[in-house]
Amino acid sequence: MGEAVSRRYGRAAALAGLLAAEVSVAVAYTNAGTWWHWLLHQLTGWGVGLSTAALVGVLTRYRVPASLALLVGQVLSIVPDLQFRYARMPHEPSMDLWLGHISIHTGPSPVLVTLGALLLGGWAWIAMTYDRRGPAAGLAVGGLVLVVLACLAARDVPTRLQDYPLDTPRVLSAPVHIPG
Repeated sequence: MGEAVSRRYGRAAALAGLLAAEVSVAVAYTNAGTWWHWLLHQLTGWGVGLSTAALVGVLTRYRVPASLALLVGQVLSIVPDLQFRYARMPHEPSMDLWLGHISIHTGPSPVLVTLGALLLGGWAWIAMTYDRRGPAAGLAVGGLVLVVLACLAARDVPTRLQDYPLDTPRVLSAPVHIPG
């Protein structure tokens, strides 16, 4: 078997493993009744990862692969959930260091902010690949600033158990009750 064919099989196996991991993470969140939480952090992580990759490309001319940017952004955005799941660490405001993990929920219009970050990051990465450094830098900074401003405008994080919503909706259109 030639080296090129072997490399192709290796990439296909890595992609299959990555997709299996993605599905297992999504299923784990879904089984816990928090698929919306997974989606919010997934897309925010992807957007921030792509924006950062675009800025790296603009500043250094090194092209960060999109798959690496997506994976790193996603992992950084769910670190607090991994800490909670495997180390039983409770969520606290300091976890905002992980891409606004707490404040992204209580900021203005979390879904629009998340989608905006993803679109701006994706467009920035595409512009960078076409060597459109000015638009890439502007879009990338816009995606990062959007997430930061949303976190800065967020309501205070609940500090008592009574302030947390205990009913997790399983349907996108279901109303969310926030006590207080």
